[in-house]
Amino acid sequence: MPRFHHADLLAFGQALLNAAGIPEADAQLTAGLLLKADLHGYPGHGITHIDSYVERVRVGLIRLDGVPTVVREGKSTAVMDGGFYVGQVVAHRAMNLAIQKAEAHGIGMVAVRHSSHVGRVADYVEMAAESGKIGFATVSVGGGNIAPYGGMEPVAGTNPVAYGIPGPDGEHIVFDCATSMMSMGELLRHVARKEPIPEGVMLDGYGHPTTEYEAFRGPPRGVMLPFGGHKGSGFHIMAEIFGGALTGNGIGRDWLDKGASAVNGAIFEAIDVEEFQPLDEFRERIADLAAFVRSRKPAPGFDHISLPGDGARRRREQTLANGVDLDDAGWKHLIECAESLTVTNLPKPVGT
Repeated sequence: MPRFHHADLLAFGQALLNAAGIPEADAQLTAGLLLKADLHGYPGHGITHIDSYVERVRVGLIRLDGVPTVVREGKSTAVMDGGFYVGQVVAHRAMNLAIQKAEAHGIGMVAVRHSSHVGRVADYVEMAAESGKIGFATVSVGGGNIAPYGGMEPVAGTNPVAYGIPGPDGEHIVFDCATSMMSMGELLRHVARKEPIPEGVMLDGYGHPTTEYEAFRGPPRGVMLPFGGHKGSGFHIMAEIFGGALTGNGIGRDWLDKGASAVNGAIFEAIDVEEFQPLDEFRERIADLAAFVRSRKPAPGFDHISLPGDGARRRREQTLANGVDLDDAGWKHLIECAESLTVTNLPKPVGT
């Protein structure tokens, strides 16, 4: 498993995306957000995704002539058509607009339709938290590989939900999770690293529980399961309603019927804390809550209690100090991607 300096990977990722035809500034933003996922310990949304993005550009699922455009707007709301452009760019603009509307009117909510894969949703709610706003986002991923509770046929994709709460000294509480037991990126990472897949994640094509990826992949194709039984299934459907139906993007079935996937519909929301109380007082309450939660006695088998966002900050510090690990299969795909784009300046692994 090769390890790289983060700055070298960032430059390499930007070069690949730029060579695929994505303008320099947008390539820089996208590569930066992908690398941020690696730094925070979420390689399922990391830099090795670039080869799939390049392939989507090649087949037209990412349209380089697409222009994210506001097609409907109110004082505190907007609808943005992403034009099937690079998802990170679309989502970044949408949350920026939501933040601007929150600053002007107390709350901002932007619905996005026709975006390519937006990546790690935590990045956008964290933007809101950085600006002193509460952030919320949810995505209808498009396509479908998740069955509802009690079912064995897919309804929609892994449909994440995320919140960002402004905390003291930049220690924001950031919660982001797929509404499935495991995101597809996590699942593929387990496969690439030959790690065992936990029970309760998948059914095979006949509706039987399995921990074998080949049985899930089929044929017949299996499904992944929502987290938390009927409760997680409810969150999954709510994400589909907000991200798919409300935005006008269409539900996952619509994209399955068209033979397309990863056409994202999303909601990005920012809430101005100052509409309710002074921001400094709110941050103090968040600090008190965080201290209280962390002070609770850990259960047997645990040595500490964390809040959402704590683990990502710890992993970021470690990765910045030690380097970013890429699994062998992911690195191989990036090399092949570079060869196809005639990008020759590959980063060298740490220690070589």
